[in-house]
Amino acid sequence: MASKPWPTKPWLRTFIRDNARAVASLMTLLPMIAEVPFRAAAMGALLALLAAGSVIVWYGLLQRWWSHQPLLEPEPGSRARWYSPASLGAVYLALLFTCMSLFPRISGGAATEASSPTLDSILTFAGIAVAIVVVLPSVLVRSGPSGRELGLTTERLTDQVRVGIKGYLAAVIPMAVSMAATLPFRGVENQHSLLKLLKTSPGLGTVLAIVVSAVVAAPLLEELLYRVILQGWLTSFLPAVIAIPVVAIVFCLVHGWRDGLALLPLAFILGYVFHRRHSYISVVVIHALFNATNLTLQLLSPDAQS
Repeated sequence: MASKPWPTKPWLRTFIRDNARAVASLMTLLPMIAEVPFRAAAMGALLALLAAGSVIVWYGLLQRWWSHQPLLEPEPGSRARWYSPASLGAVYLALLFTCMSLFPRISGGAATEASSPTLDSILTFAGIAVAIVVVLPSVLVRSGPSGRELGLTTERLTDQVRVGIKGYLAAVIPMAVSMAATLPFRGVENQHSLLKLLKTSPGLGTVLAIVVSAVVAAPLLEELLYRVILQGWLTSFLPAVIAIPVVAIVFCLVHGWRDGLALLPLAFILGYVFHRRHSYISVVVIHALFNATNLTLQLLSPDAQS
């Protein structure tokens, strides 16, 4: 008995025919695609994935906003009280670090922003940062507030990391817009000192030193000082709507006014995420992923040396 032909509707036949033509047209582009340099193709794929992830996260956030739900559920629990001598000492150290970071930029101007560090200075900074991150929380916890009250806890670690990844993806589109808008102020001569070092001294040792410093040490130290300590202290006597912008602006100024303008969306997202989730790990993940992305894009850029 002869089999019946596959029943296709006219619209389905048209759909298959048109898509077959589209596939055939794409096949003619394969030789040109094969000629695209690997770095350019990898950069394009990375940017496309990040954009898609950011759109998905923002779609979910807009859905929550439309249904009158909070963009990020608050983490229950008490917050640290910054009244003990050790707590106030930590605040003093955070303010001192901020002033020491701001003073050279204010006094030295563009020359300070354009100065290039050495590998020794990068690794020295990383070692000091890690030491502070290890010692300072221990002193704070011993003085009274618990790690949970400070936001320094590994409870529900997976959730904290997940929030950090979503926060990072939420920052992708705003950061892309801000970086494009501030591009005229951020020429090659004003590029971040670590990225300039990567151009002048490319090599595995340089890359590893920058990874340790920018992707590991800097997020650990800066989020401890600015979000856990400064923002935690300010929100103990100021409303979050004031404390978050104050810390965000200080965080941006420490990175120089050129990079600082571009970093504003990231700084506000870091402050908001920490305020709502009270998670040091989440904001470190956001910060580390952002720095890692910048480093990866620099390594994949066409003018990167092999």
